[in-house]
Amino acid sequence: MARRRSDDGEAVSLFPFLSILACLIGVLTLMITALALGQMDREQTNDVVSRYDEFTELEASNELDRNELENLKRLLAEAEELRKQLAAALDEAETLESEQQEMLGRSDSASEYAKMLAESNRLRKRLAELGPEAENLDKLIAELEEEIRKRNAGPEEAVVQIRPGGSGVDIDPTFVECTATGLAVHESDEPLRILRGDIAKEEGEFRKLLERVSAKPKGQIVFLIRPDAVGTYNTARNVARSHYGPNGYCRNGKLPVPTQGDIDLSIFRR
Repeated sequence: MARRRSDDGEAVSLFPFLSILACLIGVLTLMITALALGQMDREQTNDVVSRYDEFTELEASNELDRNELENLKRLLAEAEELRKQLAAALDEAETLESEQQEMLGRSDSASEYAKMLAESNRLRKRLAELGPEAENLDKLIAELEEEIRKRNAGPEEAVVQIRPGGSGVDIDPTFVECTATGLAVHESDEPLRILRGDIAKEEGEFRKLLERVSAKPKGQIVFLIRPDAVGTYNTARNVARSHYGPNGYCRNGKLPVPTQGDIDLSIFRR
């Protein structure tokens, strides 16, 4: 029998090759997994940043809205307070008008009350224009009510007759009565009334009066000062001293009136 032929060489083992291949497959799997996870993290991070930016913008917008809401509430409260003040002033003016109408119906001195009623109506019409001065007008109306009460309750004050004297005989006087509420300019039979708050007004009636009087060669304003009108006189005097018109400064003097009686200027109108 022939013998079996022996192998020409040793058999080759595939284990190392398969081991390396398995390692490569594992490494590639890990790399793919890492890349996928990294991509997911970046997408999530971008989404978180985007959401945070949106939240920050919304928070800032909400803060602005809250500030605007607080400002609106404050303005609304101020407007409501002003509305209440003006409504109260109008109510008081209507009450005064009603009381004056009643007094006018039962009073013998109808002409005096008619003048006071006209003055009250004029004040009432100006309430809407004078807004910030509503409080002062309330005070003026109260003083007017007190004056009506005094006239209705007791005898009238003695008439105060203004007489020329001293250096006053060589002037052309324009008498301006100073009261607690303003001025009464006695240029004609019906005096021109100027509220105290309007004395210093540019292009106002008092400044026009200063220019008319200063245009006269001997023109001079004589302030007739009631006992409760020192403040009004000081305001008018300061305006007269500081106003320089086309004819220069207007000369002025003063004369105290010790009572609240009517002014009699008949001697100067003869």
